[in-house]
Amino acid sequence: MDAARAAELLARLFGEGHGLARRLDGGVVELPESGLRIAVDTPDLQPNGVVVRVPIGVNHPTWGEVFAWDQAVGIGGQDRDPVVAAAYDWLHNVFPVFAAYAMPGHELAANVHTETRFDGRTAARIHYGPIAIRDFGGLSEATRKAAMERPPTMVVAERLLTGYALPDRPLWWYTFAARMPAGPVEEVTLVNGDAGDSLKGISDHLPWEGHGSVKSWALIAPDNDVVIEQVPIG
Repeated sequence: MDAARAAELLARLFGEGHGLARRLDGGVVELPESGLRIAVDTPDLQPNGVVVRVPIGVNHPTWGEVFAWDQAVGIGGQDRDPVVAAAYDWLHNVFPVFAAYAMPGHELAANVHTETRFDGRTAARIHYGPIAIRDFGGLSEATRKAAMERPPTMVVAERLLTGYALPDRPLWWYTFAARMPAGPVEEVTLVNGDAGDSLKGISDHLPWEGHGSVKSWALIAPDNDVVIEQVPIG
């Protein structure tokens, strides 16, 4: 399946599955009512023919021409194409943070947790997306519960925002944390780039038991609708 066909599949999921008006232009799906544009690149099918990676990016005019890219992973089965699995999982685990930002109140944003932050002068909203958990063998309920209550994306927000001014433009990031037989894995991607060593250990609070992974997205954006009153001194 090429990028254009994968984008067509995603457009059908938006329209037939969630009632959204959409326009398709090659490998780009436009949602005109929200201003969101979703670009799909060529799916990368792994040699085993079962697992695929599909690059999918989201753009909104408030952050220029940049797309927020994700590598959507799909695992096929006897009656399920891996690209279909990747598109479906992306729509319900990654896209919701962008829905919460540009389409508040839509059903796709229902599982997003939103917080308002203040720094004394400005306000911003942080949207935390659903937690995608994969069990590779023996992943405990305690691990799942801890990841839901305080996902690694929330730890990133705590480190990025504590003691610093809130950003004046939208920023996004996602985290991937796993315990594999070969050892632990952690990734933090901030505005499409590797966040580096400063954000290591964002999953150390999880009581890892068994093997599995935890992935989620977050987006922070200025909230211009909040009025902060200045209290006069003296």
